Amino acid sequence: MNLKNINLRELLNFRELEKLFKNYSKTSGLDVSLYDLSGAEQMSIRSEHSLCELLRGSCVCRDKIVQSGKKAEELKSSYIYETPCGLVMCIAAVRIDGQSIAYITTGPVVLWEKDEYFYSEMREKCLSMGVSVGESTFSAVRQVDCENMTSISEMLRVLVEYMAGEERKYLEQRLEISRMNLERLRVRREMEIKENQPCYNKYPIELEKELIAYVQLGDKNSAKKIINRFLNEIFSYASGDIDIIKAKLYEFTAFLSRSAVEAGAPLSALAGIVKKSSRLLLDNIDFQDLCASTIEILESFIDVVYESRSKRISSTHLAAAIRYINAHYSEDIDLETLAQSVFVSSCYLSHLFRNEMGTTFSDYLTRVRLESAKKLLMEGASVDRTADAVGYNDGNYFIKIFKKYVGVTPAKYRKSLMQS
Repeated sequence: MNLKNINLRELLNFRELEKLFKNYSKTSGLDVSLYDLSGAEQMSIRSEHSLCELLRGSCVCRDKIVQSGKKAEELKSSYIYETPCGLVMCIAAVRIDGQSIAYITTGPVVLWEKDEYFYSEMREKCLSMGVSVGESTFSAVRQVDCENMTSISEMLRVLVEYMAGEERKYLEQRLEISRMNLERLRVRREMEIKENQPCYNKYPIELEKELIAYVQLGDKNSAKKIINRFLNEIFSYASGDIDIIKAKLYEFTAFLSRSAVEAGAPLSALAGIVKKSSRLLLDNIDFQDLCASTIEILESFIDVVYESRSKRISSTHLAAAIRYINAHYSEDIDLETLAQSVFVSSCYLSHLFRNEMGTTFSDYLTRVRLESAKKLLMEGASVDRTADAVGYNDGNYFIKIFKKYVGVTPAKYRKSLMQS
């Protein structure tokens, strides 16, 4: 993903950055500023008589920032440079996933004695840039030695590395929210297709059951996929009403907690997660924070239940069977073949599906095939090609099964999604 073309406010958490910058400036006694890759200022924390504030927006300064920022990119470290007005600054590139997205500067300082000659030279350079420097501005420039400047450079490097780590987490959350938004649009369209069906159940109870089953089986990756689908169906179910969304998600986390206990997860490991769940009911929580908190809480439950379940042996055969189905659903699979592949009897495997999944082998296989079929239809595949790709040799039978589970024929489903 090319991050350079994305607005910095979409990539960085400016509210947290401002706190970080203020603490840095207070500790170091220096100005600190954030610039985009073109040298345009995005945020700054400066002293009252800062020279940089007077020169803000100067084309000369902007060009120097870009030039020095590129040098810092090459060095992959902070870079000390002389400003157009004769002072010294330090700059570093902010990198996320190997891509530079911004520059941070700190300073200005002077590395030599602030005598009358220095003041005269700085004043002349500033006048050539259209700015008149007073005594207060001159006095505000901090004088440091080379050793201190090296320390300042190191402080900036540490600041940028910490910031990049924190912003990567923030970016991952934003990307996850974007994925959820896209999934929610797809689910909403699918719900519109099914809305007039008499047996339609608006609350995703089947997904809820399947999610718990995956979690209790220790299939972490599948559980995460189901969580995203489940969340998006709740968002659509609530029609965007934030209070309903909060209530349903809080109710669901309570259900997950009970399921975790039943799966053998220690109460001590669940206490902290349950406490986090209360954040979902805060009055001032906005939509993005709600999404981020929900993902964090649900993944915490998954981890605890997964670790607990991984220590139990009773359903390892079922977990292996599910993995086999997910890998071979396009083939001609029957219960006997599946049982042989996981080294148990067909009778025992059937019992595991009913007891721990709350479904039958054939019903589970059908659902896996139809989920794959939906994706192929969304990509524009024909009905016949889709049927063959997911394990149905008889196209008419595939249409019949699809309509039974989804509510419309594959052709209508595909046409509706194409129109949307």
